[in-house]
Amino acid sequence: TNEIAVELAKQIKGDFKVEVNNGYINFFVNKDKLTKEVLSRILKEKSSYGSSKIGKGKVIVIDMSSPNIAKPFGVGHLRSTIIGDVLRHLYVFLGFRVVRINHLGDWGTQFGKLLFAYKKWGDKRRLLKDPIRHLLELYVKSNREEYEHDGRTWFKKLEQGDKEALRLWKQFRKLSLEEFIKIYKLLGVRFESFHGEAFYNDKLDDAVGLLQDKGIVRESEGALLVDLKGYGMPPLLLRKSDGTTLYALRDIAAVLYRKKKNNIDQNLRFA
Repeated sequence: TNEIAVELAKQIKGDFKVEVNNGYINFFVNKDKLTKEVLSRILKEKSSYGSSKIGKGKVIVIDMSSPNIAKPFGVGHLRSTIIGDVLRHLYVFLGFRVVRINHLGDWGTQFGKLLFAYKKWGDKRRLLKDPIRHLLELYVKSNREEYEHDGRTWFKKLEQGDKEALRLWKQFRKLSLEEFIKIYKLLGVRFESFHGEAFYNDKLDDAVGLLQDKGIVRESEGALLVDLKGYGMPPLLLRKSDGTTLYALRDIAAVLYRKKKNNIDQNLRFA
């Protein structure tokens, strides 16, 4: 180890002293000179001190916050929002173009349960007064085995474009987003996109087509899946036998859409 340190030390060139001690390489800088150089640069560059253009022409997507509609904004969402926004400022400072996406959880079987519950027990007055609380109470009430079939039935209606299901879902989404935006305003956080899972519904066939072209998709008892046996992993279910889709397929469609729209160089996700 000491021999490696000695060899490395010989290759280090700079206006500072270098010593090797028991395998460690120690640097000794002139503090007065370093302080003068740093302060001179700060006075000259002011607020741009530390910035660079290494990200010029590159695009980074930051998938952050991403709460589920009809449910409370939790501490995990707060954490994701703050970390994502801090990184956004850092990347912009380095010259990158940053697209902040709030990938809302606004689709899935749970919304079938919610639609069923609202039709059975919902109160329009309470919905408008305190939407998140009322919708959460309804979801909890419907999240029982005896209502599983009703939930799946209503979600299938939603996926098939049933007018009543879509009308209620859009209202739940709008009311939830209004509540979330109050928090984002307090935090001073903005987003370039609020496209949630539902936005990618009409892009799922293209995603499936791409996977099929690669020869990695197969059917099993009417369901569509990707066989990952070669990676020592269980199969990835994309679409159930009843035709309803899962998170994985919508996530794949989202990545493909973002790549095509923004020609992204990197996609960061904080959930």
